[in-house]
Amino acid sequence: MKKLKYILTEDRINGVLLNDKIRNEELHEFYIIHRESFIDDLIQWISEATKDKELMKEDLKTLINWKDEYILTSNSTNHYIGVKSKDYNKTCEELLKLNSSIEDLIS
Repeated sequence: MKKLKYILTEDRINGVLLNDKIRNEELHEFYIIHRESFIDDLIQWISEATKDKELMKEDLKTLINWKDEYILTSNSTNHYIGVKSKDYNKTCEELLKLNSSIEDLIS
């Protein structure tokens, strides 16, 4: 297996803590989540849902087969990006660049 260029951990990419503004103010389409915790949430939501249940079940089936501890999820759709996704590196780069520009504005 090839070495990953970007490693996701809780709110971090390659150890760089992403500014809360990115997620809270939806400054980027994607943010980092813990995959297994999200799966637990999906299971609960499916049990309580009256609509969109099938869509959530499809998400659950997809995410259960992934091995990533952390993944990227969309703010506005049920789109997920993991290490095997074609947009993984590009999205990580975008988030790091955005984070850097926010940090530059603050300092």
